[in-house]
Amino acid sequence: MTNPLLDPNVRLVVAHRGNRVAAPENTVAALREAVDIGADAIEFDVRVSRDGVPVLMHDAVLDRTTDARGPVSSYLLNELETVNAGARFPGADGKHHPIPTLEEVLDSFRRTPMVIEVKERRAAEPTERLVRKFGLQMRILIGSAERGVMEWFYRTGLPTCASMLDAALLIPVALLGLTPAKPRYDVLSLTPEYHGFRIPIPRMARAARRAGVPTQVWTVNDPSQARLLWAEGVSGIVTDDPAALLRARSG
Repeated sequence: MTNPLLDPNVRLVVAHRGNRVAAPENTVAALREAVDIGADAIEFDVRVSRDGVPVLMHDAVLDRTTDARGPVSSYLLNELETVNAGARFPGADGKHHPIPTLEEVLDSFRRTPMVIEVKERRAAEPTERLVRKFGLQMRILIGSAERGVMEWFYRTGLPTCASMLDAALLIPVALLGLTPAKPRYDVLSLTPEYHGFRIPIPRMARAARRAGVPTQVWTVNDPSQARLLWAEGVSGIVTDDPAALLRARSG
């Protein structure tokens, strides 16, 4: 079995925090919406509760998306289970959307490729344990903006995205048109712009491809931009609106 997230010759549509234009982000409902419309993979974020249980949540605090306040890490799991993760979703109908545990999501979506962003170092070990528990090593990809998290995952043998440092180190190699050495990561994950600096995605994608590594770009919601990136050799687009990009890909 090959991991579809590691194929440089595909054009993946990856649902960012699920189909978050249609349902509250990082909830089972949003992930299910993404799968139901045909997204190739789902992406979600992992943090840990006060008692060390990995749960799906992007922000370090609950304020932006839920009806609770304060850090995720200050709540026990049984307290998080009472929180409504859909409370601040536009057009919320009052339905209770629980904060999912990582175990629940891996179990429910075990046939769906998953990009897992591990937001903090405390979440690394429990995330690895659960991936191995469900035998999902060939259906997942691990990423993080935290260098320490990626350094830890590089040593696990699980499929990984490039750390931000490793991605930055590829820039001069790409601009010179050189072929990089085989990297320690499996996917080059890029954003079009970082702190006002435009990332040379086409050149970096070509350099990564010469090393046998696919490139994924986040977060892209413009269909025309997505089509251009695919044409330039990008293998996956992470998007808030997977339905729009699925239409763009087939059009």
